[in-house]
Amino acid sequence: MNKVLITGITGFLGSHIAENLIASNITVIGLKRKNSDIWRCRDFEDAIHWIDLDEEEGYVKELSSMDFDTVIHGAWIGVESDLRDNWVEQSKNISFLLSLLEISKNVGASKFIFLGSQAEYGNFNGKINELYPANALNAYASVKLACLELVKTFCLTNNINWIWLRLFSFFGEKENSNWLIPSLIHSMKIENQKDFTNGEQKYAYLYVKDFAAIMNKVVKSSIQSGVYNVSSSEVRSIKSLIEEVRDYVNPNFVLNFGVLPYRENQSMHMEGDCEKLFSQIGRISSTDFRKALVNTLEYYIKNNS
Repeated sequence: MNKVLITGITGFLGSHIAENLIASNITVIGLKRKNSDIWRCRDFEDAIHWIDLDEEEGYVKELSSMDFDTVIHGAWIGVESDLRDNWVEQSKNISFLLSLLEISKNVGASKFIFLGSQAEYGNFNGKINELYPANALNAYASVKLACLELVKTFCLTNNINWIWLRLFSFFGEKENSNWLIPSLIHSMKIENQKDFTNGEQKYAYLYVKDFAAIMNKVVKSSIQSGVYNVSSSEVRSIKSLIEEVRDYVNPNFVLNFGVLPYRENQSMHMEGDCEKLFSQIGRISSTDFRKALVNTLEYYIKNNS
């Protein structure tokens, strides 16, 4: 039976991963700070072995005494847009990664999974695979790529299977309130209209519960070390997504498309080719987009009320 350590477990992705693994009777260890808000994990918090990060020597000693075989490293300092070019904040992620790698080696962990980002590819338009060259355009992506080299070299020299997942766009329950869908619902409840760009950007939105199912397979499967894209294969324009949300939440809400300009170097089509990953874990049946969107909208409507 797998025993999995998850960093970033209280976040949007980490909490869904944990919930899915626990439902599969996989033991989950979660790292958090004493003041972390664990609301996303509230329904299954008693099934998690919690370890507090606040005392560095304490958490290192406690983790080093455990026997987990897999690490999912999802924690990251500076994910907010206003911190993505803050080199000081971004570089703080390196020392924590090195500590985690050393602990993984000491306990004999056999698999290290890192949640990377499509940002590592820089600006692109279209559907790309892992052969597309990395091109960091900010501190966030640059430090991610630096961490990739650290993970690769450390794991190769210590006989640890390493899986680097480049994550594309996601949606679902328990997002941050300022992200697209929950912020749209909030606006549609209290305002009459909102300005947008033309909304022609096309993104491959993956339902977070389908992502969690993929992570379950990544944990359980024997996978060759390497970099893998994780993306939906179904592309939708921002405009069509916003219109679907409007039609469900408040059909009378006015959408002013074309008022705002696109940001400089706006990518108009962002989609990851996942054939490399599927060749390792097999295909995962995905939730119908409309059903997934309705589940998501109902969650936010219920919680906003």
